[in-house]
Amino acid sequence: MANPTIKKGSTGTAVRTAQKNLTMRFYDPGPADGIFGAKTESATKWYQSDHGLVADGIIAPQTWRGLDPPTIKKGAKGDAVKMLQQLLTDWAYDPGHIDGIFGTRTEKAVKQFQTDLNLEVDGVVGPITWAMLGS
Repeated sequence: MANPTIKKGSTGTAVRTAQKNLTMRFYDPGPADGIFGAKTESATKWYQSDHGLVADGIIAPQTWRGLDPPTIKKGAKGDAVKMLQQLLTDWAYDPGHIDGIFGTRTEKAVKQFQTDLNLEVDGVVGPITWAMLGS
């Protein structure tokens, strides 16, 4: 199920997920209490502004794509892989062509990134690796 659109006044699990993911990316939404208040709205606007999104404080599909991308590994295909490849390139790692295919070169770049940042080196791009990449 896709994450719902949330904004100031929203409550629940999706808000808590957004708050945790903002915190992992060094934006301070306040406590992960599942209540989308002024501090969460402000952190969301900063995140959106830093990522070239409309800074409206509303977490809709476009903001969710970067804030809560899926866990991916070798063999994956699609937009999340393209985003990964672009982020790796931005960090000066070489994933090969930005083609949306998680192949050997992309896996090698992910593992080098994980090594360099003292993360678990498994070639899997989950929440921590995404956060460190700056998604």
